[in-house]
Amino acid sequence: MLAAGAAALLLSPSPSALAATYAQARATQDVATLQATVSQPQRSIALDVPALQQNPELPTGCESIALTNALLALGFDLEKTEIADNWLPTSDDDFVTAFMGDPHAPDGHSCMAPAIVETANAYLAAQGSALIATDFTGAPFDRLLEEVATGRPVIVWCTIGLADPGNPYQVERTDGRTYRLHANSHCVVLSGYDLDDGTVLVSDSLVGQTSCDMRLLAKRYYELGAQAVVIS
Repeated sequence: MLAAGAAALLLSPSPSALAATYAQARATQDVATLQATVSQPQRSIALDVPALQQNPELPTGCESIALTNALLALGFDLEKTEIADNWLPTSDDDFVTAFMGDPHAPDGHSCMAPAIVETANAYLAAQGSALIATDFTGAPFDRLLEEVATGRPVIVWCTIGLADPGNPYQVERTDGRTYRLHANSHCVVLSGYDLDDGTVLVSDSLVGQTSCDMRLLAKRYYELGAQAVVIS
């Protein structure tokens, strides 16, 4: 028989289970609030956002392709691999402010919102643009849809195929935030929504333009740390 303390330890939910429960509850609340808001300016919208595919050139470069697709939607003219080739910082061990590994390689890892903000702003400044990339990390999901409603595509972190993220294999805490690196992390561009259908449109660098369940994307968004980037 297990000691009482050991039994309690075994019965305690794991951090990942608690995170999933929180994410599900918050996603459900956000979407329900959105769908019940009759004052929402637009019940549905679909922005014209390209869906360049990361393969074969950038097998692990979803973040740089997401930024590329967002920039193309805003009228910039750039090649598919330009961001990854010339602007994205890389590192052997930092996945928060740089891409860890090489996005051109199948064993590359990932990067978080701060890296994409830095990359985007370096590119924008070089183009002489007045636009600025802003880290929206921590914003409620409905705030992201407000940005889309104003015509701004939103770069968001989720998982490949919106699958369960599982446990992270690396965790970094910086500037009061916790960043988790998951094997199936992914980055897409939120480009539209339909409140009545409960769906969102995303520009996905693995499958192209696709529609998915709003609650599920919101859940994965929260599970991946509620990371988002907006250029305005």
